[in-house]
Amino acid sequence: MVDVHIDPEFDDRERRDRLFAGDVVVYTHVPEIAAFAEFARGLITEAFAPFEPRTVQEHRTPEELAEILIAFKPRFIHHPESIAHVRRIVTALGADPAAVYADVPKLRTAFPLGGLTTGIAYAFQPHRDTWYSAPLQQLNWWLPLWPVAPSNVMEFYPRGFGREVPNTSSSYDYTEWNAWRSRMSELNTRDTRVQPAPVAPLPPDEPRLCLVPPVGGVMLFSGDQLHASIPNTSGVARYSVDFRTVDVADLRSGRGAPGVDVAATGTSLGDFHRMTDGAAVPDDVMAAFDRPAAVPHGV
Repeated sequence: MVDVHIDPEFDDRERRDRLFAGDVVVYTHVPEIAAFAEFARGLITEAFAPFEPRTVQEHRTPEELAEILIAFKPRFIHHPESIAHVRRIVTALGADPAAVYADVPKLRTAFPLGGLTTGIAYAFQPHRDTWYSAPLQQLNWWLPLWPVAPSNVMEFYPRGFGREVPNTSSSYDYTEWNAWRSRMSELNTRDTRVQPAPVAPLPPDEPRLCLVPPVGGVMLFSGDQLHASIPNTSGVARYSVDFRTVDVADLRSGRGAPGVDVAATGTSLGDFHRMTDGAAVPDDVMAAFDRPAAVPHGV
């Protein structure tokens, strides 16, 4: 059973407990989130000028959109104001920035069906972030930049939380994945990596949960939630930002989501840095989470 909490008043510790238990939290208006959305919209509007970002796909080919996004997304990710906005949001919502480590905020784009939906604008199939070597302590923060609708957001599969879903995460190793990403840039080749996914399609009658936070709002959920991109049938492009956080106390104590079907190796914790000073996750914590890939017999 997944409960949805709208503008709850509980503190950060209780919020983490509820998210680790499979609940989803939505805040409908946070000034710091509204400021981040305004900042991101300005950069995106500039990148796609002279066309309006939500209808730019009517004027640019998928190849042209990919070229623009390949150049723009790293600039957004590494803009010093981007991580500063994340710090303000985390602090405003009651977390301790000295205990919280976050990855960089990522811009997500979902163009209408028939447009760019692969590569730089990949539409994610059902998955857990933990299948991608995310720690069970990871929390996901997702915020829209323009108004969204049930026809262009994401959906959760609440029955899948804490229940084993046969999947291909055993073939995923975070270190190898990142090494291939570097080689792909050097060789100027297409991304042919297989994404972790359920072994079989989810049943057509699988219960689904779709939430539509407003601009200026944010949705929080565990990285162990089973979720997917909804094919965009709205007619306009969807732009959102997400980032991920972990609390060092949870990493040290082992408090987190169930992780009943995770077989990925390596860890994404190397992407996380402390909110106060940018320090990396402590070495002893990294060592506890960085599971090596299995070595075949005879090698």
